[in-house]
Amino acid sequence: MAAIRETAQLAKLINDAKTEAEVNAAVSELNSKLASIQRECISLVELVGTYQEMNTSLKAKIAEFENFKVQAVDYSLNKVDSGTLVYSKNIVLSDGETAVNACPHCFHQNKISILQLGVTTTAMSGFHVHYCPECKSDFKMNKLPPKKPTQVAGYGSRFSGGGR
Repeated sequence: MAAIRETAQLAKLINDAKTEAEVNAAVSELNSKLASIQRECISLVELVGTYQEMNTSLKAKIAEFENFKVQAVDYSLNKVDSGTLVYSKNIVLSDGETAVNACPHCFHQNKISILQLGVTTTAMSGFHVHYCPECKSDFKMNKLPPKKPTQVAGYGSRFSGGGR
């Protein structure tokens, strides 16, 4: 802004100049100040561009966060049979109500990743294993049903009286 003020003063000086030498010196000084103003203007335009990019980026982050808040509104922290903490919400399907479990790690990253039944490991230490498709974490969930004893046909136990 000081350069603009100085430019206006130089224009007045040119107007008041008496000799050609005074006019030429003032015009040279005026051109120098105008070049300086032009450089400052370019810097300001670049700065405005940077602020606009930052503004756009922040608006996108806010929209992403707002979207997550809408999606996460019905989720609450839940402890499953194994003691694992997951985020859960109940939803109604055509065949009834069911719990949808989300990965706690991803949830804290503002992502909702629904836990899926394990593919490579379906059971561990007496619990069903689910995995997160986003971060690839495994979670022990609900207890496996007790195994029924299997008996080979035609064979009984000698000790139970059913043997030969």
